[in-house]
Amino acid sequence: MNKLCRWAVAAVFAAVVFGAPAASSEDKSVTVINSAITGFIIPAHKQFSTAAQKLASNINDLCAAPSDAQLQSVYAGFDGIVSAWASVSIIRIGPILEHNRLEKLLFWPDRRGIGLRQVQAILAKQDTLAISTGGLAEKSVAVLGLAALEFVLYGEGSELLSQKTDEYRCRFAKAISVNINDLAYQLLTEWQAPDGFANTWQNPGPDNALFHDEKEALSALVSVFANGMEYYHTVEIGGFLGLTPEKDRPRQALFRRSDNTLRFLRKTLSDFQLLYQKSALRTLLPASSDWIDEAIGFGFKHGNASLASLSGSAAQILENPQKRAKLAYVGTVVRGLNENFGIDLTAALDLTANFSSLDGD
Repeated sequence: MNKLCRWAVAAVFAAVVFGAPAASSEDKSVTVINSAITGFIIPAHKQFSTAAQKLASNINDLCAAPSDAQLQSVYAGFDGIVSAWASVSIIRIGPILEHNRLEKLLFWPDRRGIGLRQVQAILAKQDTLAISTGGLAEKSVAVLGLAALEFVLYGEGSELLSQKTDEYRCRFAKAISVNINDLAYQLLTEWQAPDGFANTWQNPGPDNALFHDEKEALSALVSVFANGMEYYHTVEIGGFLGLTPEKDRPRQALFRRSDNTLRFLRKTLSDFQLLYQKSALRTLLPASSDWIDEAIGFGFKHGNASLASLSGSAAQILENPQKRAKLAYVGTVVRGLNENFGIDLTAALDLTANFSSLDGD
């Protein structure tokens, strides 16, 4: 038997007796990132793009032939894009943070009402630039996205959208919806491009400008959860739920005009759980840290269950002591999830927590 054959036999024998070499922690980290991208992030962006196309089409049909039935189709489309946006909004990394896309898609929180005043001014003046081809893009980011579109569709005077008497308002809604559709397409394209952000994130290394090694790439994924939980607790719930009932601010609730606040909160938290499951991030935890996965599972289970038991608008939830207490409990649970990801899981995986977008606010 020659040397080559002996080496081949030895290799087969070693594989049978000792098993194949275990995947390195670096390989496992990249696998988790790949799973997050292919299992959740890309599908979420596809759904958002589809929802944006549908809404733009529905508004176009409304403007062409106003009717109560067509207006209801637009409202159904807006409900759909709120749910799709919830999925995309938790991925605050990569393309959405470039070219002010996040602010263009949703200028919020807007505590001083800048966006509202600008939208009202455009409607009052019937600004032709805002409804011209490409003209809206020259306007402030405050009038380009979902918050602006919500007021146009649901704010004062919107009942005339089903009639021909307010054609300008419908054309303005159409321009905003086209802009949202364009942005959704840009996001999906950049995530799917062969040399796009997904490829960059999946291939960390010394020549990678963003992720020099697997730990940096994995830290970015964990930070999506840690920073996301912080934002959910502090801004998306805390923006309208005060420390006491006297400090509640129901008018600050996101998507309150369309009665989609609860829809958005439910979808956002459930999608964080789905991302966690699809990424299989728990498989990286050492056996001694299984309790972290159990704590995360507990938080998602009870947070989602509490939201599922609620009903009504943001104002109605805050006015009802029992419902308000449940919402406050969700906030407490999410704060715990923030610690599970940002402290416990980060330490267990020997990672460095990334900078929070809320620091310094």
